[in-house]
Amino acid sequence: MSIHTQDEFNYRFPNNVFGHVPGAHAGSSLGAGDRFAGFADLFDYPDPRRLDIRASLRNNLSSGTVTDRNRWLVRRYQQRSSITLWLLADMSKSMSISRVNHSQLANLAQMIAHSAISLGDRFAMAGFDSTWRQDISIMPTTQRSMPLLAADMIRNADAATNPGVDGLIDAANVITSSHAMVFLASDFCVDISLVEKTLRQLSNYTVVPIVWQHHDVDHFPSHAGWTEMRDSETGQNRSVWMRPSMKKNWQQAMNNHFEQLAACFMHHRVKPLFVDGDVTGEQLTHYFSGLKRA
Repeated sequence: MSIHTQDEFNYRFPNNVFGHVPGAHAGSSLGAGDRFAGFADLFDYPDPRRLDIRASLRNNLSSGTVTDRNRWLVRRYQQRSSITLWLLADMSKSMSISRVNHSQLANLAQMIAHSAISLGDRFAMAGFDSTWRQDISIMPTTQRSMPLLAADMIRNADAATNPGVDGLIDAANVITSSHAMVFLASDFCVDISLVEKTLRQLSNYTVVPIVWQHHDVDHFPSHAGWTEMRDSETGQNRSVWMRPSMKKNWQQAMNNHFEQLAACFMHHRVKPLFVDGDVTGEQLTHYFSGLKRA
């Protein structure tokens, strides 16, 4: 896909950013910007370009003291600053089955990188499965070629060798940015306690969980009989006597898991985005619009 036709989304950091690197987000420090922060004395901030003649005259005419009548005022603005968009990418075995696959994750990485760098922000990525995947990690950068490089890094990555997603905690430890928005992309078919621990660790950041949903239950036979099943994480095959009730029980177990997951997100005041297939820029733009109204 050409970088010129790359899908993208609109977003804004919810808090003021303290920093001196110019960007697109509201900052808390004074400098070059477009958000008015009040007047100051020209003697304290000698910048004649920001001199406000009318405000100075009004102040001099209304002042009761001789000292205040000779003040020249300059306009002060809050500087807009940049942040880092991090992608924590689940590369575990369960993310390569059903309708969830690494190609969709690669497309998401490309879109996040493109949207961040186009806005003047930095992009970074850390992959994980049973360990932190250093071969699928990128430190914060504004390099224009990074969207395609990040996507290729995921598409060409070696498959997970061990089951599980224990590397999530180590991947989260890689994030050291002062101000960051963290996209946590996974199918979240993991122990809820691991999600709890990760969200506590990322509590200083804005976390955007992107939850890919599985639909394996649709492929279960509807009749009774022996069937071969393969564990997505361990890769082991086993024969199972499929009963008509098994499909219902499996679906109930998944429903219970995602109810607990939703409660976990709510407890940490995190709003998830549930997706089915490729994530689009329109979906993410709508997601961030909802955050602003909330």
